[in-house]
Order: sequence, then C-alpha cells, then structure tokens
Amino acid sequence: MSQKDFYSVLGVHRNASPEDIKKAYRKLAMKYHPDKNPGNKSAEEQFKEVSEPYEVLRDPQKKQMYDQFGHAGAHAGPNPFDGFSGFGGFSNNSGGPESFQDIFGDFFSDMFTGGGRARSGDPRAHTKGADLRYSLSITLEEAALGCEKVISFIRKKGNKEETAKLSISIPAGVKAGQRLKLRGEGDSLGGVSRAGDLYVIVNFQPHSLFRRRDEDLLLELPLSFVDAVIGTDVDVPTLTGKASLKIPPGTQPNQVFRLKSKGFPKAGGYGNGDMLVKIIIDIPKNLNSDQIELIKKLKNYNLASPMVDEYLKKMDQLIKARK
Repeated sequence: MSQKDFYSVLGVHRNASPEDIKKAYRKLAMKYHPDKNPGNKSAEEQFKEVSEPYEVLRDPQKKQMYDQFGHAGAHAGPNPFDGFSGFGGFSNNSGGPESFQDIFGDFFSDMFTGGGRARSGDPRAHTKGADLRYSLSITLEEAALGCEKVISFIRKKGNKEETAKLSISIPAGVKAGQRLKLRGEGDSLGGVSRAGDLYVIVNFQPHSLFRRRDEDLLLELPLSFVDAVIGTDVDVPTLTGKASLKIPPGTQPNQVFRLKSKGFPKAGGYGNGDMLVKIIIDIPKNLNSDQIELIKKLKNYNLASPMVDEYLKKMDQLIKARK
C-alpha cells in the first residue's frame, strides 16, 4: 500500500475537520469506485489508495497515532510498534465514528439508479437494485382490523421485466401514508448484486360515514329536532358492528358524545381510541299544513329557550347603551 502522506492523498490539511475529511473521501471514492469504472485497474488501485487514509483519519484514535508515529502507528494498537507488520490495507473496524457502510449508504444511492452500497470492508461490492414503491388502497375497516392483501407489480430482473405477485400482511391500526418495507422485493440487476426493496404505501379509501383522527373515529349523526328535544336511544355503526347511544333531552346541535374504545387500535396494541359522535340537527324543510299548525301551538307554550333569552338580553343592553 502507498506510503504517501494520508492528508495529501485525500487533499486536506492536517487540521481538517472530520466532516471535511469525509467530504474529500466521498468525492474521490465516487470518482474511482470500481462499479463506476468497470475493468479499469488504475481506477481500482486509486480507490484502494484513498480508502486506507480515510479508514485511518476517520477514527480519532487511529488519527492521533498516525499524527504521532506516521504509517507505523496507523494500524497499530496502543503501542505503535506492536504488530508493526499488520498493515491490513482495509480493516472492518466498527469502533470508529462511522462504519464504511454508513459512509457509502448515503451517496451511492444517488450515484446509481437503484442506489449502490458498499459492503463493510469490501470496496468492490456489487450495487443494489432499485427500490420500488407500490400504493395500496384499503378500507378503514381493513386498517382497523388488519388484513391480508395480494399485490401485483412489475419489476426488473437483469435486463428483463417480470410480473410479481406477493401476499402481504397489513397490521391492525396502520396509518394513512405509512410505508411497509419488503426487503429484497425490488428490482434486481442480476448476478450477485442485491435486489432492491419494495415499499408499500398504505392509503385509505373514502368512507361513507367515518373519518379518522389519530386513533379516534369521527361520526356525524343526523337527528330529528323532535328526538333532540325529547331524547331517544339510537344505534350507531362501529368498525366491528354497532353500539347503542343514549341521546338525552335537550341535545344541542354540534354536541359531541364519546364512545369509549370504539375507535382505532393504538400503536403497540395498547387498547383502542374512542368514537366521537357529533350531533347534526335535521330541521325539516317541507311541512304540511297540519304539521305547521302543531309547531305554532308549541310556540304559544313559550317553551324555555335559554340561548334565545340570553341573546335577546344582550341585544337589548347593546341598544340601550347606544342611546
């Protein structure tokens, strides 16, 4: 391996920061990587030459030994002269601030179509196939209870395309927009390269009655004005059946009732959210003459209307104040 000054090889000053050292190495590694220069022996040697300096200078302890003792201390232990003959070229030391794979995991994904990634300790590792994304639409009931789905999609295998079918399990309580990762089910470049991954993005179909808010389920319940006045018992739908809800006399528009544990499963399986039932008063528009007469008779009884009375009181005060 080259005995050139490690800082000179990477093109950085001796007081360069760890981030500057990393940036310099990334630039050179991208330029000389064997996967970008197939069959180019010179580029492969250049890649090896920049790899050793980075392996040393990225590790604070190794860097300190190199700064004190030069190449003799680069791969040595606490005593720089112990194991002097053990220049390993490219060690897989996980004790440094970042592994070799961590460094390559970010920028090689941009360098290749599917995102190249080096295996730890092997600078000539093969690239990874492209990751794929699949949008899966399910019902709220399926999301709440969990379900099995069979999906079909097109993926590449070498230079050919194939239709793949997979059975996937959707966990109970999945959220809209959540991604499910299926490792190795993406595109494959062929040979010994690793296949990409498949990401299934879950979306919800619009529901005729329900809306979801985190783990709670929202339902708008239309109620006749008579039932709102005198009270009633109603059945409301849930994700798994139905529940009984008692409407007390004098229920107001937009009043919300809470049904405990009738919502979505919580993360980790710790119970369920609630169902929130919002009352919508359904005022009739087309009354016949008999019905209108009944309403007029009710008006003559001067039924208690606290909100109306409070409004009239405030309006009267406002008018008097302006005089």
